[in-house]
Amino acid sequence: MWRLQVHRVAPTAPLRVIENAVSVPMQVTERCHDGPCRFMLLARMDEWKGIDDLLHACALLAREGLSYELALAGPAGTAGDRTTLEHEIADRGLAGMVRYLGPVLGPDKEELLEWADAYVQPSHHEGMPISLLEALAHALPCVATRVGAVPEVITDQREGLLVSPHQPAELAEAMRELIVDADRRRALGSAAAALALARFGMDRFRRDLIGLYDELLATPSVRTEGGWPCRECVPSTSGATTLADGASTCLRFGEF
Repeated sequence: MWRLQVHRVAPTAPLRVIENAVSVPMQVTERCHDGPCRFMLLARMDEWKGIDDLLHACALLAREGLSYELALAGPAGTAGDRTTLEHEIADRGLAGMVRYLGPVLGPDKEELLEWADAYVQPSHHEGMPISLLEALAHALPCVATRVGAVPEVITDQREGLLVSPHQPAELAEAMRELIVDADRRRALGSAAAALALARFGMDRFRRDLIGLYDELLATPSVRTEGGWPCRECVPSTSGATTLADGASTCLRFGEF
């Protein structure tokens, strides 16, 4: 995704993308409870996160008599404050199945990731969300919309199920598949954990970043200013990239 965006304005620029990374647990808790399927979402409760689509999908599942639980975790946003969200949940007849927890951090977040059986992310647009990578790292099969870099992370039917944004019925169908088939959940979850370990762990991130710095230090055309091997150092929130300016190179240092 980032490669395409940069090449729109600098089509010939050499570019290195270093993907996001998360801490991958040494051992994932075995999920063997006999209760209903447990879904979770970690996000700010904004409209563009697809909160209304998710509640609509949950209502469709409830009408079918399917048993499940959903925990919404994150600060209030444009989709409503705690009172508004709780009223919306109750008005849709979901009070016994859907809970809004508010912000969940640190050990409480880890506990929630271990509690869940699956992760759901119905966003209307995205980058490469850290919360999705955290779910993969905890062996959670993911139901997510085909937006942003999500299809670059999840292969449909391998680590999770991809659906169209703004489509509650399609979202409900994917959630239904995981509700009724625990073996399917476990298979997708195992593939999710393997992907996170191989591609999104901190060890891979460190190797890629150090390799980039080593490559730049070994490049004669890189100018040195103030002790830094770059023409320009600027803050970035999207990882580390390299851009070319003639014979010079600009290095963006990510905020880690």
